[in-house]
Amino acid sequence: MELDVQEPRQTFFDFVWKHGTKFSAGIFWLALLGGYVWYMRSTGLSAQEAALQLRDFLAESAWGPLLYVILYTLRPLIFFPATIMTAMSGYLYGPLLGTGYALIGGNLSGTLAYFVGRFFGGDLFSEDDAEASGFVARYASNLRRNGFEAVLVMRLIYLPYDLVNYLCGFVRVPWLQYATGTLLGVLPGALTFTLLGSVFSADSTASQRWLLGGFSLGMLLLGLGFSRWLKARKSAD
Repeated sequence: MELDVQEPRQTFFDFVWKHGTKFSAGIFWLALLGGYVWYMRSTGLSAQEAALQLRDFLAESAWGPLLYVILYTLRPLIFFPATIMTAMSGYLYGPLLGTGYALIGGNLSGTLAYFVGRFFGGDLFSEDDAEASGFVARYASNLRRNGFEAVLVMRLIYLPYDLVNYLCGFVRVPWLQYATGTLLGVLPGALTFTLLGSVFSADSTASQRWLLGGFSLGMLLLGLGFSRWLKARKSAD
């Protein structure tokens, strides 16, 4: 009986051809992350010190706001904390402009992370698995069915920003529901951390610092309270 020795090779090359783009993206991602870790270790900078270094660069550049938005957008690729970037916007640009820049950068970075998660997630949790057994499959299906409210609540209770972005992309939450939930859900957080960053601005007086700090705390409590109300309403239904 003659064996077909070509079939395994064809299957292998078909697999590489189909997933080669994902492999390339994964290698690039790992190289970028490795370079970031190497830089942090070689310079001895902590995440906070790196943020201060970045702050000085942005403050001295005429292209500061544009560079800030670009860097905020790329931030999830190296897992730089979103809260530090948001607070930095308030410190650099004040509460009004800072909030605007932080919202633009935050939503763009969320979009990037969402599509990265969607790209790597592939069809692992597709809509055809809605009736699949298992906790993970059921959770993914539920997240897709209630995408807007789920994303909104996760934003309001301050779950790790990038975790939510990648998770929603990975389980393929509908884009419009994800984007809308993010746009509304990040407002209290953006105001909270932008105002907090403004407290430490050299241009702020003592009375302004107290006022900004109070508003920051108020936005934090407002967001948490609204998330509890949403969950209570959902439970009642």
